[in-house]
Amino acid sequence: MASTRFYFLILLFLVALNYRSAASTNTDSDKVYSENIREVRVRFGMTLGNILRKNDIPRLQIQPLLNAFSSVYNPRKIRAGEKLQLKFDADGQFSALYYRPTPDRKVNIFADSSGNFIAHLDTLPIIVKEKLLVGTIETTLYEAILQAGESPELIMAFSDIFQWDIDFFIDPRVGDSFGILYQKKSVIDPESGLPTFLQYGDILAAAYAQKDTTLIAFGNPVENGLLLYYDENGKSFQKTFLKSPLNYRRISSYFSRSRFHTIFKRRRAHTGVDFAARTGTPVVSSADGTVIFKGWNGGYGRCVKISHKNGSYVTLYGHLSRYANLRVGQKISQNHLVGYVGQSGNATGPHLHYTMYYNKKAIDPLKIRPLAGKPLQASQLPEFNLLKETLLQKLGLGTHKNFEAILMAKEVSAR
Repeated sequence: MASTRFYFLILLFLVALNYRSAASTNTDSDKVYSENIREVRVRFGMTLGNILRKNDIPRLQIQPLLNAFSSVYNPRKIRAGEKLQLKFDADGQFSALYYRPTPDRKVNIFADSSGNFIAHLDTLPIIVKEKLLVGTIETTLYEAILQAGESPELIMAFSDIFQWDIDFFIDPRVGDSFGILYQKKSVIDPESGLPTFLQYGDILAAAYAQKDTTLIAFGNPVENGLLLYYDENGKSFQKTFLKSPLNYRRISSYFSRSRFHTIFKRRRAHTGVDFAARTGTPVVSSADGTVIFKGWNGGYGRCVKISHKNGSYVTLYGHLSRYANLRVGQKISQNHLVGYVGQSGNATGPHLHYTMYYNKKAIDPLKIRPLAGKPLQASQLPEFNLLKETLLQKLGLGTHKNFEAILMAKEVSAR
């Protein structure tokens, strides 16, 4: 009797497991998208042939379908999590397949009057719209922009403009205001008529206001459509040195002539700044320069040194977990990857030790006032001033000093 009950329980378990598996398959694979279209979500290990067989496509049609698909797109590039749409006519006969490898491209396969499959790879038209986002920081800039419905990509592009003047990890304060005039690119699906966000375009102008300082950057087009940013007087926002060479969580130790060292248990000079960050956080060069050292450097562990401005400035990046693809003597530009945060050498936790030397003497990098890049020439100013006035109006600013007006502007950030 006990044996019979045992096998009965096993049978119930197998039936339930089979039911759950079937339910899961139907939920994950097949879904009615409209009256005649079935949407299929690709799962790990699935091939296009598997998908067609599992969705009742006649065996004789599968190979011609695969051939047609392969003529415009490699089916092996289909990835788990993506979706395909299968269209059936009123009689339940398969008539078309749709697949979007990227938001702006679509594979369309149709059956012609003879039953042959014709494939097209269509590039959908891109629509570019200007958007204005304004706000006041209540916690962080990151949270403020995310709460407005935008993505980290916009946050990074905005912070990149002011990266030489503002360290967005320590400088922003509650009550600071910001404005972003930017482009959003989307595509319209010809079948559904619905827009799909594609990517951000250029930031045309950006503003950031603190208690006693207002910065407004105007994007000025140069060759190849690239935008460079200038202030209201035509001075470049790009500076010789970045405010910080990485994205970090906090400053764990500041520049000091006398600091108690937790490892050596005595006071000694700390000729640099320690940026606490996760192991593997990318570290970049704070300015254009030449790599003069790459290797193990005592207590600094894995270390890179870069010479700038004919050797008068040198920056040191210590405690790295690993190096980027660098060689001594290589010339690199500002923001070039030099390595990744670690805790090699004498370090109690993962962080970057960053030292700046001027004429071989260590200086506090947080107090340096870097020189601005090349300003606009006098002959360029009349055209720039016209552009500036247009951008000020779009930002909602009557003049560059009247930043409070931007907060009265209508916020537009919906995708």
